[in-house]
Amino acid sequence: MSMVSQRRLTRAAAIGLASAMSLALFAGTANAAMPTTLYVSKENASDTNPCSMSMPCLTIGHAISMAGVGATIKVDEGTYAEQVSITRKVNLVGESAVIDATGQKGGIQPLAGMGIVGYGLLVFGPDAAGSKVSGFTVENALGEGILVAGTSKVTIMHNVIKHDDAGFNTTLTMECQAQGNIPGDCGEGLHLVGVTWSHIIGNLVENNVGGILITDEIGPSAHNTIAWNVSRNNAEDCGITLPSHNAMAVSDPTKGGVYDNLVTHNWSIGNGGAGVGMFAPFPGTASYDNTVSFNVLKNNGQAGIGIHAHAPGQNVSGNSIVGNWVSGNGIDPDSGSGHPTGIAIFSAVVPVTVMVAHNHVANEYWGIFKAGTLTINGLSTNMYASSVTHPTN
Repeated sequence: MSMVSQRRLTRAAAIGLASAMSLALFAGTANAAMPTTLYVSKENASDTNPCSMSMPCLTIGHAISMAGVGATIKVDEGTYAEQVSITRKVNLVGESAVIDATGQKGGIQPLAGMGIVGYGLLVFGPDAAGSKVSGFTVENALGEGILVAGTSKVTIMHNVIKHDDAGFNTTLTMECQAQGNIPGDCGEGLHLVGVTWSHIIGNLVENNVGGILITDEIGPSAHNTIAWNVSRNNAEDCGITLPSHNAMAVSDPTKGGVYDNLVTHNWSIGNGGAGVGMFAPFPGTASYDNTVSFNVLKNNGQAGIGIHAHAPGQNVSGNSIVGNWVSGNGIDPDSGSGHPTGIAIFSAVVPVTVMVAHNHVANEYWGIFKAGTLTINGLSTNMYASSVTHPTN
């Protein structure tokens, strides 16, 4: 099993113990007396102020605590050394604002009880559904730069997430701890866990341990759109990863699974793992019916795109890989490709049916590498530059 598929197995078992009922502990309470727009600034600001334009609050966290449901919080330019948690619906707008999470080790329950701490910005729980976060740089978090968990209809747009996962290879959290020779990843730069019907649009995710991560430990991650993002130079893991870590994903799609997500028009470049990956590492896990289309995937450490199933009782079928530009990527270790590979489809046990069509592949030894019992539709429609040694095996 590869680094990509192995690295979270230990923590996934613990995180998977959380129930949907735990999320209900965080029902937000609206403060109807507060204005619909609040302001945060570094100038003439104090957390004793009413968060008005002329008398702004000093910290983002205080403004969120004062905001009513659906309020807009505008954060002026400057660096805010804090950890931000959103548990009710708000529209958080940064104007060249930086959240510097250096040294922040906090978390909120039940996530903290599962070892998920040290994030820079969190959107959490059913009452946070519909929240929007835009215009921020989030940096230097010990865990995730931005974490969205147990919620829906969230928009994360036009943010920069960089130099996070700073607890890499420490004992800070289960996410950060190495597992044998597999390094920890601290949740990667931008992480969705148990999230549905959300939009991750136009973000720059760079120089973290990993890029954008979509998982299902506390519930399904489904019907999300990941579009127009740049995920680059994340040194240890994939640019965009959709791995299932929930052993109930096959038996009950309401409990787990990573499915029906759209990954489109992204740039995944120079990352340590695959450009985009859909993985099922242990029995019962499922990453299926996802669409990966019109992305640029180049110079990553493993295959440009990978689909992996490792054990019985898994589902990675129904995924579609269509119209991508793939170039200059690395070996796919799970499939045993042995050479630089554009697209790798691997199943150790279960039959897998996928669509791989109209992709453009260059500068690879294998254009498309296949291993296992596979049905691949659209194979003849892919296009290979002369720099591809073998279009398929």
